[in-house]
Amino acid sequence: MDRLRGGDATGEEILARDPLRNIVLLKHLEAYPRHARLHHARDGDRNGFLVLLDASATSWDRRAYPAARHVVLLSSDGPDLTRALLERVPRGEALVFKLAGEQDRAVVAREFALRRTMCVVSFTAPPAELALLPPEPGVRVSRDPGEAAFALFAAQDHARDWLEPMLGDRSAFASIAGPEEAPLATCFAFANCGPVWEVGGVFTPEAARRRGHGARAVRAALRELGLRGLFPRYQVHEDNAPSIRLAESTGLRPFLHLVHYMHEP
Repeated sequence: MDRLRGGDATGEEILARDPLRNIVLLKHLEAYPRHARLHHARDGDRNGFLVLLDASATSWDRRAYPAARHVVLLSSDGPDLTRALLERVPRGEALVFKLAGEQDRAVVAREFALRRTMCVVSFTAPPAELALLPPEPGVRVSRDPGEAAFALFAAQDHARDWLEPMLGDRSAFASIAGPEEAPLATCFAFANCGPVWEVGGVFTPEAARRRGHGARAVRAALRELGLRGLFPRYQVHEDNAPSIRLAESTGLRPFLHLVHYMHEP
């Protein structure tokens, strides 16, 4: 087996060959280059990757796991590669493992006591399939969503000063059902990594709920991504049944279950 080595362009290029499988590792490497370190183990044409991220780098992890020192992300073609990569994981400190497969969990659990905390499910569909979705009457896809839509996004902690620059440089767009001054539902899509765009910010004001407006806004965004040849990634907590139903109703299918485990020495 090749020796372990730190992050380099070759390792990230290999990860990028399968962007959906490796989207979590790729995004963390791109978003937090000063706080994330990539380790690569290789055996012939099999590869294993570990990203070790400073847990203080992300506001979400700081809130969810205030005691954790590092977040550990894995993508591996075999348990032997996973075992080799674990040599790079610090001992004697609180860690969060975010694992996408039972194989990795079983290997990690032999060396670290794990407590399951949550699971996030990611959905997608092929662009060619999404491009065939019909237009949604009364839904506007735009890089200028309007003040009312910005207010709905901000109510979900999607700050305008984060979203607006992406809208301006064409790496994001919004989908708004209903009139601009009083949207019935909103969502947005933004560039995640390579051909994968994230769909988020889905919100329907209480008075307009249970009428399908949220699904219409999402379908319009998915159609736009399909026409551009892009893959969507729609994330939902495993316990959020309404959001899962919405994803399934738009033709999306799960491709990744990312389970979080806390390790406390």
